[in-house]
Order: sequence, then C-alpha cells, then structure tokens
Amino acid sequence: MNTDDIEALAAWDTPALSNSLDALRLRPPHLGHTDGSVSRVTGTAPMVGRVVTARMVARHPGADAVPVSQLHQAIATTDGPVVVVLEDCDTPAGAGAFLGEVNGSLLAALGIRGLITNGRVRDVRELRQFPYSVYAAGLCVARSSMRLIDVGTEVTVAGMTVRPGDLLHGDEHGVLHIPADAVPGVLEKADLVRQEEQQVVAWSRSAGFTVDELLTLRRVRH
Repeated sequence: MNTDDIEALAAWDTPALSNSLDALRLRPPHLGHTDGSVSRVTGTAPMVGRVVTARMVARHPGADAVPVSQLHQAIATTDGPVVVVLEDCDTPAGAGAFLGEVNGSLLAALGIRGLITNGRVRDVRELRQFPYSVYAAGLCVARSSMRLIDVGTEVTVAGMTVRPGDLLHGDEHGVLHIPADAVPGVLEKADLVRQEEQQVVAWSRSAGFTVDELLTLRRVRH
C-alpha cells in the first residue's frame, strides 16, 4: 500500500468506509472502530495515517518511564502519514495529560495527522492551532505524574485494538481501523454502497415514494 492509496481514503467520511468494510465481511461488524467513549476534541478534516503506539500512566509516581524520544523516533521512522495511538493505562484513565501545548508542538513539528487517547488532554486552545486531529475522553487540568511506559506495542483505546503500522481513518464520528491490504477493495465497495444509498435517499424524496413500496424493500442501509 502506497501513500496515494492512503490519501485516497481522505476523500471519504468514516461511516461510509465502515459500511464498506461491513459489506465486504472482512471482520465482525462490532470490531475495528472506537466505541464512542472518545470524541474529536480538535480538527476538522478526515484523518488518515499509519499507527505509532505508546502507553502512559499519570495517577501515581513511578520509575518506569521510557524517554519521549522513543516516541519521536518511532514517528520519524514510520513511512507515510502517522497517527499516534496513546493508551492511558491508569484505572480510571485521565489522571493527567500527555498532550498539551509543549508535546503538541513537538508532534506538529513531526507532521503527525492525529492523536487518539482514552485519556485526557489539556491546553485545548493551543491544540486547536495544530494541523492534526485530537481524539480524547475529555479535558483535564494537570500533567500529574504523567510518563510513557512503552512505545511500539499493541494498545487498546476506546475498544479498538491496534498495532504499529496499522491504518486508521477518523472524522467527527470516531476512528476506524482499515486492514491495509483491503484498501483498494474498501474504496471500490464504498463507491458502490454510496450509489445504492443515494438511490434510496433520492427515491425517499421523490413523488414516486409510497409506503407500500417502502415496506417491500429487503433492507435499507443507514
């Protein structure tokens, strides 16, 4: 999969690509996407990129930190656009923020397309100035005892499990994991699904719409 294939996904909204994956039956429909427990805090354009992962804690002090430079190196050495997926391992998550003005500025300099965390972020006014999307459970005040505890492992955020190099797409609805080898098929199927949906929408708004015909439809996509 090349960068052009990744960028082609940016022309679509995330629900449309989710419908395409469902139609292709590549995995159970309840897997491979965020569960609604995180929302887009900043950003407006669709987000597409390859995953770089990290895990963090913040609630209690500890000596288990790894250098943030490991995350920076992972981003810099990943081919194509990058989306950082940061799992907050505290229970409950959100005691302190990794992402704020300083870390946000460094990630902007590295050219990431987005960051997703089940934790919280701060300095939201500054984050809104950066050219990437941020998804989080909400906002918080403090850094607390925040530290990264590893980089480059499998992580789970908002019910979605990903590994380094996986492909993600996101917009205001949430974030979707797309199998990289399925991208051409996903794009083709998304176009077919969209055409089918638009035919139903156009018919529902036309003078030819009748309840009797509606009740004969095998199914209606939504």
